[in-house]
Amino acid sequence: MTRTLYVLVCLLLLLSLRPTFAQQDPQFSMYMYNPLYYNPAAAGSEGVSRLQLSHRTQYLGYQPTVTGDGGAQSTQLISFNVPLARYRSGLGIYAFNDRLGQITNQTVQLSYAYRIPLKDGTLALGVQAGLFNKGYDYGQLRPGEPNDPLIPTGRINQARPDFGAGAYYNTTDYWIGVNLSHINQATYTLGTDRSTNPLSRVAYLTAGYRLGIGYDLEVQPSILVQYDTQPGVEAATVTANLVGTYDNRLWAGVGYRLGDAIMATVGINLMRNNALRVGYALDLIAGGTQAKSLTSHEVMVGYALPAPDARKKPIIRTPRFRY
Repeated sequence: MTRTLYVLVCLLLLLSLRPTFAQQDPQFSMYMYNPLYYNPAAAGSEGVSRLQLSHRTQYLGYQPTVTGDGGAQSTQLISFNVPLARYRSGLGIYAFNDRLGQITNQTVQLSYAYRIPLKDGTLALGVQAGLFNKGYDYGQLRPGEPNDPLIPTGRINQARPDFGAGAYYNTTDYWIGVNLSHINQATYTLGTDRSTNPLSRVAYLTAGYRLGIGYDLEVQPSILVQYDTQPGVEAATVTANLVGTYDNRLWAGVGYRLGDAIMATVGINLMRNNALRVGYALDLIAGGTQAKSLTSHEVMVGYALPAPDARKKPIIRTPRFRY
């Protein structure tokens, strides 16, 4: 099974070696710690309830043709998921706010995964549903001719239903998942009724392997393949990472996003049972530097809630026996 996994990943990597021309959804360098964002079937896969926050500033200092300062893409992501072992299920929710110049994308997505125990691992089938809001601030544009009547003014926001589905298989040693988002291809009319802007379907593949080296060291190679299915646009992104973890507390790694950046990642697990997870990623832009700033930055903070102890009986207070 492991050999088949590696062959599949290598084939998909080779098939995806094409330059990226568009980016509809925000990307994250620490994707291996954000499984719910990339696949609804990953809800509950960690076996703990986890609340997580991520902030990413992409191409810091990039100045597009807008009037505001700091035109770099800025993304905030919050997620929470919980396993429901009794029902062989998992529930999750995430929301992000993504801004690039005059364009704003926001979404809230609810996820459900049904987990099927197999001989060596667990196969999960998941669906997600929510709202995807697209906004456009025409006041941020710098037109070549002031007061151009062909350019709309003001802010426009439109929210549409959005759906996705995926499958996720994980064991103690490796995981692999596939997902298709924006299945219904919601359509937006920002500006005029004649111009439509649909959400194109985006397919994701995630895979990784945990390799123990000695007693205290674990090495984790992983890969993310993102493919935008918009007709006439070649938009494939391939990201690979290699992370080493020492004593299940300190971790660091390097990665590469094809045609874009070299990545460095560091982090630490704190508190009892490593409940608190803090990470930072730095992207050094290696491709398209004429159009991009040289660095991107990403910060992540996650907390795993303690599991309820079934052995503890609840305290029942009555008027007769108050304590």
